[in-house]
Amino acid sequence: MRLIARNSALTNRRIFQVMINLLTKFASLKLTFFLLIALLLAILLAYNGEFSYLIVLTLPLVLLTLNLIAAIITHKAFQRNLALLLFHITLLMTVVLIALSQLTFLDGQVSLNEGEAFTGELDEQKQGIFHQYNLAENNFVNLAVQLDFTPFVTVSAVRSRLLVNDENSRYEIVIGEHKPLIINNYRFYVTRNVGFSAEFTWQPLQPGNSRETQTGTINFPPFLSFEFNQTNTWKIPDSERELWFMLVPEEDMLAQQGAIQLTPMDNHYLVVRNGEHREQLRAGQQLIFAEGVLTYHGLRTWMGYKVHYDPFKAYLLACSILTVLCLAWFFGQKFSRHSWLD
Repeated sequence: MRLIARNSALTNRRIFQVMINLLTKFASLKLTFFLLIALLLAILLAYNGEFSYLIVLTLPLVLLTLNLIAAIITHKAFQRNLALLLFHITLLMTVVLIALSQLTFLDGQVSLNEGEAFTGELDEQKQGIFHQYNLAENNFVNLAVQLDFTPFVTVSAVRSRLLVNDENSRYEIVIGEHKPLIINNYRFYVTRNVGFSAEFTWQPLQPGNSRETQTGTINFPPFLSFEFNQTNTWKIPDSERELWFMLVPEEDMLAQQGAIQLTPMDNHYLVVRNGEHREQLRAGQQLIFAEGVLTYHGLRTWMGYKVHYDPFKAYLLACSILTVLCLAWFFGQKFSRHSWLD
């Protein structure tokens, strides 16, 4: 029995020694160097658009993480120096938080007309594979766009006034490019994509048409970037006919300085091109086609929002600060052992 117990202990000791040897080899700085080169190549491949970041970065980041864990366990320098140990632990936590951030993030965009409520859907978005979408209909209503102009007619700030529907109350809030509306960790920021939209009603005339009378809007390009190219097209329902619209202001919206609220222009008209035929259309007027009647009601404003979700960003910032502090502590200890006058 003693012989069996001794052999068993010897076997366990050999297994433990083999594991330590493997950890020591995996903690090699040479391996760290080659893994960093592999990570660099993976970043270049993803940056050039040949592969996605998630696919090419996962393996080198996992191997680097394991390499760092093995180094913390096996290198005696970490056991002798608390600052060095904490630096590498916070560095490991930073890598983990970056990975969690990339798996759960969301970046999106949505455009809302004046007086339009958020429907809970984004116009476009990209997200991590583990992101769970958590935005609902009617979280807020887009009320108005506010602009600040410098003396050289340059926009210095863009803001948006919103009506927020909370669980227990409704209140107005003004958000900006650096002051977001936060809903369930989703951050809504304003953008410079603001402009005008034309509101129409389409009434079909053809008998047996399946479409009923409908009212909608046509958004023109962002006014701050395309002031002199306010055009868009619209296809008549159940027809191959496509209409071309151009917004023609009869007043200079950007002439005044200071803060203004972007409001629909009173003096304007639309140029409507139907094939080679052109007509001018003002608010309240109609265009009659064989397929139906198009009634123009007037202009409204629209605002483009960018949406960002990353609940790990604050933790990542805190962990990065701790990493810098631990590194400063380590070098402070190192240089304090020698005179600065030597």
